[in-house]
Amino acid sequence: MSADPASPGVLIGGAGPSGLVLALTLLTNGIPVRIIDKARDFPLVQRGSGIQPRTLELFHYLGTLSDMQAIYRPLLPVVEYKPGQVEPVKTSYMMEPVEPTPDVPYPNPILLGQGYTQQILRAHLEKLGGAIETETELRHFGQTADGVTVTLVKQRNGEEVIETASFRWLVGTDGGKSGVRKQLGLSFEGQALKEHSIHGELYVEGLDADHWHRWLDWQNPTIVTVVLCPTEVKGQFFFLTGGHVNYSELVEDQEKLLQAMRDFIKRDDIKLSNIRHAVEYRPQARIVEKYNLAVLMPAGFYKMPHTCTARREDRHGLNTSVQDAFNLGWKLALVEKGLAAPSLLSTYSEERLPVAKRMIQETLGIYKVVMDSALQGANASKARGAHIKQLGVNYRWSPIVLDERNPVDKQQTVDALDVYGKLGGDGVPRAGDRAPDAPGLVEVKQGSGATRLFDIFGPTHHCVLIFCADASTARPVLEAVQTLPPKTVTSVVIYPQTASRKPPVAYADLVLADFEGHAFKVYGCPADSTTIVITRPDGVIGGTVFGDEGVKKYFKGIFSTV
Repeated sequence: MSADPASPGVLIGGAGPSGLVLALTLLTNGIPVRIIDKARDFPLVQRGSGIQPRTLELFHYLGTLSDMQAIYRPLLPVVEYKPGQVEPVKTSYMMEPVEPTPDVPYPNPILLGQGYTQQILRAHLEKLGGAIETETELRHFGQTADGVTVTLVKQRNGEEVIETASFRWLVGTDGGKSGVRKQLGLSFEGQALKEHSIHGELYVEGLDADHWHRWLDWQNPTIVTVVLCPTEVKGQFFFLTGGHVNYSELVEDQEKLLQAMRDFIKRDDIKLSNIRHAVEYRPQARIVEKYNLAVLMPAGFYKMPHTCTARREDRHGLNTSVQDAFNLGWKLALVEKGLAAPSLLSTYSEERLPVAKRMIQETLGIYKVVMDSALQGANASKARGAHIKQLGVNYRWSPIVLDERNPVDKQQTVDALDVYGKLGGDGVPRAGDRAPDAPGLVEVKQGSGATRLFDIFGPTHHCVLIFCADASTARPVLEAVQTLPPKTVTSVVIYPQTASRKPPVAYADLVLADFEGHAFKVYGCPADSTTIVITRPDGVIGGTVFGDEGVKKYFKGIFSTV
């Protein structure tokens, strides 16, 4: 099955973060898409503002991270007050910031309103020739022998315009209320949580923008908490409040909502005004029961818990669905190009569903601890371990990863393999793990112009990293790479810091010297032997092998033409 450039073979139903990331991944690979959304426009709202380090790495691969870094806010310390008091009760971080390291250049979560994240993704989509068809609803679809036929309904000048079209692939990225999911009859497993809240954006005077500000009084008969967090816009704060109130009434009457928060804070020096956006939020912890069904690929079905006591960085839904989309995107691109069998897409579900289920467990655990901290004085910081940064998320059990250095018994349960990477280990990355960065790599031919692995990785290609001191050991591997489909694999020879000779190597796309020693160290490669690390387009280690036969074996699981 190969793509017809004149006719998009992929329809993406939903222009949220997961739909946009999928579209960007496909367009970057030269795969035309159509992406639709029922919305008329996309407000710059704050929900889904916490972006975890692993997601930042994927945005780097897509080329969107620098735009996000230009406007984001760091995870700020929280100042906690009692109502009516100016002096804070305490100031603390919910997650202490850490310094970047050579292998983890983006170690801290950032805050960027989901509306702004989507705005940046849309701008990059347009640069690649993509466009979102707004006010367009997927009304019906049916499977055919070659794909799917859809009925689209467009709102134009107050009238419905109906279009029938055919595609090879339909991907539903339209969230928890997905019409794709409902028509497929897929259940949305999980539970509704009892707490709920009101959140939105308003303007605040009299508060600094270097902290989050939180007022608590759990004995109050009405509102029990107000949280005010500065945003990307000067003077504009995200707010969250809840308690024993009539939520619907306060959302409908914004002046009542403002006055209720003023009455609770009891601070005349703080001015609250001009609510831009306010919604009642009822937390859900649910996940779609399947990730794929024949030619229909529902993706990104998450609606995550968020209560008046939770914080935005606890919400993993955006992060997990973005990672879903990236995982699906590179695989679907290969299938559309006719380079991989459609069966490769089944590994999307095999890899991502266990991660999403664990994400639900993690979020529910955070929710419980945060609620206990509010009602019983427990320590909420223990809920947020480093694992929520998702840098340890792995697919060691996946049928398409190959590890000759540390073989994994893939008959073990996924739970035993620890999909979130919380259990630690010897520090040597396995096949299925995140591929670390390594800076200070110098191109041998030029002898200057240091680069890093993250600037070599990307959504359009695998990388075969050949760690060796003797160039002759690289030749059989490079010859094996030459037999793979063109422009799908980048071959990189990396010499150790201690190598006395660093000659160029025929057939290699890049020949680098690890002058700072980071690459050999972080990948656990001895300087006196040859180790091959194969990284996937999603920045995951697909294989760790010792020669050309291992390289051939790995790519037989990816390409149908090998």
